[in-house]
Amino acid sequence: MFQIDLKSAKTIYDQVIENFTRLISAKLLSPGEKIPSIRETAIMLTVNPNIIKKAYFELEHQGLFYTEQGKDWFVSSDSVKGGIYGRIQADIRELILRGDDRANIGQLLGMEEKSYIKIEKLHKYFDDLIALEDFNMNIQKGSIYGLAGVNGSGKTTVVKHLAGLYQQDEGRARIAGFDAYDNAHQEVIGYMPEELYFLPQYTMNMLRKFFANKHKDSWNNRRYEHLLDMFGLDDEQKINTFSSGMQKQAGFIFAISAMPDILLLDETIDGLDPIVRKHVFRQIIADVATRQMTVVVTSHNMKELDGICDTVGIINEGHMVVERDLDEIKARLHKIHVAFRPETLSQLNPYQGLDVLHYDEMGFISILVVRGNEADIAKHIKSFNPTMYEYMPMSLEEIFIYERSGDEDDED
Repeated sequence: MFQIDLKSAKTIYDQVIENFTRLISAKLLSPGEKIPSIRETAIMLTVNPNIIKKAYFELEHQGLFYTEQGKDWFVSSDSVKGGIYGRIQADIRELILRGDDRANIGQLLGMEEKSYIKIEKLHKYFDDLIALEDFNMNIQKGSIYGLAGVNGSGKTTVVKHLAGLYQQDEGRARIAGFDAYDNAHQEVIGYMPEELYFLPQYTMNMLRKFFANKHKDSWNNRRYEHLLDMFGLDDEQKINTFSSGMQKQAGFIFAISAMPDILLLDETIDGLDPIVRKHVFRQIIADVATRQMTVVVTSHNMKELDGICDTVGIINEGHMVVERDLDEIKARLHKIHVAFRPETLSQLNPYQGLDVLHYDEMGFISILVVRGNEADIAKHIKSFNPTMYEYMPMSLEEIFIYERSGDEDDED
């Protein structure tokens, strides 16, 4: 039914819209037919539900979908554009494609949201080592936020502040308006550290009793038993005899069975078996879609974050370098291969006026990374009659490398 390609140059948001448009045009979806819910579609595709929600609102704006009180969705029987949410999403989309700063979009539309998790000018020192310096982070409720950076960049220190384990030396770290340190807020937090430690004699069942007692008001034993069966773990086996991957599965079961408001995953997704990782992501997506659980996942491998996160931040040497909506980044950064006749290049500069972040040559082919609206970029370059114009897909890692270099150039 659906064709979602994470390696495609097109964003998942655009692919979802194109798939539904194709199905409606081919009359495989009929007027009045009920569409799978946002949660169902997100789980089916293993895609962040916030991306699906934005796509549904855009389809509503285009007159292809309509909704009853934002719960049930149907194929429209006419082409009248409508729906306040669809119009808002279309306005946001237009602002993003124009290259407007993300921080100003909420103000321009009069719907600026307060951050659910907010870190402001945070400093953390360990003796003479500066772990975090003037660090800022903003996370909306119900978001899946990916924090990426090389080992030693400060990711774990950030997560431990949010888990209430570290107290900042300067600045503030707040959750729902209250200090994160020592859990001054009332949110339930599920935390999976990078290095898992289990008491030598403890079995899964023994730890289940501990966590069930710790989280009396939220513990879901039915979920615990379901996940235990799904991952095939022995309830009576000592956890320190599990393999590394099995211990990660055990840690995830305990963290998610507490029905947390916030789930913190510190490098714990890296290295999981692809099938296990898909099970983990599906459970996370279901909780985000159903309960608006907020997730922070750190990784030094950006491939792990692509497709699952709606917002990504990159940290380097204790500083937040880039923090943006993932689809926004993909919509405004483009890698293209172009070739011109020699006489064209000798007389004209076809790249003048473009925001070129990277330029290289491979024989007669020019390789460019350009920031802006892809349609405008293509129109500009094609007006010089190139002999070749090819759009190339970019990995999330490439995008952040070029975004970071572009932002640093802007500051100079």
